[in-house]
Amino acid sequence: MRKVKWGVLGCAAFARSTAIPAMLQAKGVEVAAIASRSLEKAREFAQQFGIPKAYGSYEELLADPEIEAIYNPLPNGLHPEWTIKAARAGKHSLVEKPFAANVAEAEQVAQAVREHRVRVMEAFMWRFHPMHRFVRQRIREGAIGELKFMRSAFTFVLARGPNVRLDPTLAGGSIMDVGCYCISAARFLFDAEPIRVYARADYDPEYHVDMLACGVVEFPHGYATFDTGFTLPFRCDYEAVGTQGRIYVPRAFLPGEEAEVIVEVGDRVERERFPGINQWALEFEHLSACIAEGHPQEYDIDDAIRQQRVIDAVYRSTRSGQPEAV
Repeated sequence: MRKVKWGVLGCAAFARSTAIPAMLQAKGVEVAAIASRSLEKAREFAQQFGIPKAYGSYEELLADPEIEAIYNPLPNGLHPEWTIKAARAGKHSLVEKPFAANVAEAEQVAQAVREHRVRVMEAFMWRFHPMHRFVRQRIREGAIGELKFMRSAFTFVLARGPNVRLDPTLAGGSIMDVGCYCISAARFLFDAEPIRVYARADYDPEYHVDMLACGVVEFPHGYATFDTGFTLPFRCDYEAVGTQGRIYVPRAFLPGEEAEVIVEVGDRVERERFPGINQWALEFEHLSACIAEGHPQEYDIDDAIRQQRVIDAVYRSTRSGQPEAV
């Protein structure tokens, strides 16, 4: 497979620590350019990672005819604007989660994507880790009976101070930042879309974003609960419970060097380990293969819109205090 030429928008700390190293490791990916509002910063990143081109504006990168695909790790509130601009420039995009601030914005992006016939995918890297495919396959096979309940959590302590996660104008908040993983995981394992949600949240009086939230997501044949926040110790696990047993994933979204899945049915305990997998590299490989070889995407623009509909319903419920239809 040929290598797809990628450009990176922005020089975020996450791009330095995780995304660009994953891109350099991924098959079929060539990191050809990086752009920043500061040319000096773009050149620093380019030198560090051996990236051939550095631009002092996002517009310059999008105008580069050699660039085929864009990685968009900008603050949440900027995702739609620059995905639309990339589409108009004929560039495909991998857009960091959450895809948009609301479903109306997501549908505007979808319109541009369809009009300009580009490929766009929301960057939930965890879905490409083989342990989650293993879990879903075991559920489909009936290993724990019929799936009826799922519980997930993603929390960490966020220091107060200037931070895009605490900026409501940039779609900040714990649901947007980490709760979206729990919602995505529930949709993934139930193999279905939710009917309605009920959620509660603590909104910070200074920052006006949700700092702690929990919710119940109703599916056609079961329920999922989640808790998420910036004020609790680090947790990122999920548990899928069926009529005959359960599957537990202790480090679900950030597994580290070795992932583990525990399947319990009666007195029988099965442990499956998945060592040394870079889930970020896998998502870049997938979209690059789709671009280069014309394969259908596993997760497309419609999936991103369905995910956003659930998030919107969660936020409506935290405000209304009532269950909300998805």
